[in-house]
Amino acid sequence: MKATFRGLAPSLLVALVGAALLRITVGSDVFLQYVKEGLRLPLIASGIVLVGLGIAGVARRLTERRREPVMRFGRDAEGNAVWHRPADHDGHGHGHEHDHGHGPRVAWLLAVPAVLLLCLTPPPLGSFSANRDGTDAVVEPAAYADIAAPAPGQGAQDAQDAAGASVSVPTPMSLTEFIGRSRDPQKSLAGRKVRLTGFVSPGAQAGEWYLNRLVVSCCAADARRLRVLVHASGPAPATDSWVDLTGTWKPTPDVPAGSAPRIDVADQHAVPQPRAPYRDLPPSDG
Repeated sequence: MKATFRGLAPSLLVALVGAALLRITVGSDVFLQYVKEGLRLPLIASGIVLVGLGIAGVARRLTERRREPVMRFGRDAEGNAVWHRPADHDGHGHGHEHDHGHGPRVAWLLAVPAVLLLCLTPPPLGSFSANRDGTDAVVEPAAYADIAAPAPGQGAQDAQDAAGASVSVPTPMSLTEFIGRSRDPQKSLAGRKVRLTGFVSPGAQAGEWYLNRLVVSCCAADARRLRVLVHASGPAPATDSWVDLTGTWKPTPDVPAGSAPRIDVADQHAVPQPRAPYRDLPPSDG
């Protein structure tokens, strides 16, 4: 029985990994906490292939096992006829089963992430990754048009008042665009209210904290940080919580180029973690 399990173990391990991939991709968005959205179909295909290979390996091993004889005929040293089990035919208690089912034991480490994916849902990367130095995403220079206020009835939070006086309407914006506009020589952010969404990490001084997004090229292993320095009255939100805030860009000419731009917050509220945490999208009311 032990030898039979050893023979089945590699195939069962392959099937387990495939099942874990299918669990986080089919009818679930858990995979978005590890890789970008476009990899769903390749992951599903990989999971199906691995489950198929695992099942085929188990079936082949069981078929071979059924075909092995229960007893074998032979003769002892004196020439007498004897029957013995196949596992004992070499005289040392090791036989046919000794040659099967062995592989590098380190391969069993694959079972650990597979079981975790089947049983648990680890959170996406958060403040620990965002606070590491040297992980900033590159924001390419761009020519930005003037920010147009949203039209009333199309998601605007404010509109022109009855007297026709204009009020500032917050513009939903991704962190990538906000950071890029903060470095725009045309100062397209000057005097404009914007809405940003991200998760919180601690700041170096009282009254400040960071709003972050992590973006990936392929998977969480290559995550890069986008962050904005937030100045707000009152205590900072909980670390790693997601926040939707409204504020105004504050120019800081005395800080080094490439530093996180500053925003002075007028309003903020907690929001759920977005479906795709590694996509830097503008905040939405939907």
